[in-house]
Amino acid sequence: MMRFKLLIFVFAIVSLSNYVFAQRQKTRNLPFYDEKKLHYGFAIGLHQSRLHIQQYSELFANRDDLDTLKAAYPLSSPGFSLGIILNTRLGNELWNLRFVPNVCFYERMTKYDFNKGSSITDLTESTYIELPVLIKYKSLRRNNTRFYMIGGFSYNIKVGGKKELLDNNLLTSDRNVEIQYGVGWDRYLDLFKFALELRFSHGLPNILSIEDSKKKLADPIGRLTTHKITLYLNFE
Repeated sequence: MMRFKLLIFVFAIVSLSNYVFAQRQKTRNLPFYDEKKLHYGFAIGLHQSRLHIQQYSELFANRDDLDTLKAAYPLSSPGFSLGIILNTRLGNELWNLRFVPNVCFYERMTKYDFNKGSSITDLTESTYIELPVLIKYKSLRRNNTRFYMIGGFSYNIKVGGKKELLDNNLLTSDRNVEIQYGVGWDRYLDLFKFALELRFSHGLPNILSIEDSKKKLADPIGRLTTHKITLYLNFE
């Protein structure tokens, strides 16, 4: 949770300082940038993610066979992503359609506490190809700055991963769909446009793979989804 707050704090401070500086600057950089139909670039993302147990199983609620297990809860962990940006104008310069394929690296942890005071932590490192399709709505340009909102969906495919603890096997599906939304600003520089963006992602389907997971780790969970907050540095 502290890392989530730190990302939001950094985003707010940098946004404020950029806004103050923008009000003082009069030189208009890249004056015809938004008249182009297509733009390309790359993105670097720093994220904080976790699994989310939306629903516990009836077996865990009744505690008939799991009476030694006291609690099961996911932990937040950091990661990063690298991607490319394909941006096209929709109608006018305020609306953009963006396709931002990226490679995203995750560490996902779930902790299990038992009544006798013992605990285990399941840790999985995974690599995903993520394919977000997003709509971006921008404010009017003021000097060299625009603020914007962004939202859409992402289809994610697992392409690699490894288990850190071989005797702990809580496995997830190789496919996921997320809804994504966020805010940011564009900053027009001399040679390119830089954007700082804060984006939230929430998984929609149940990604728990019951057949492949170790029984004692999968049994308490009825529905498992993903949550993520990402600070993107966009260069176009």
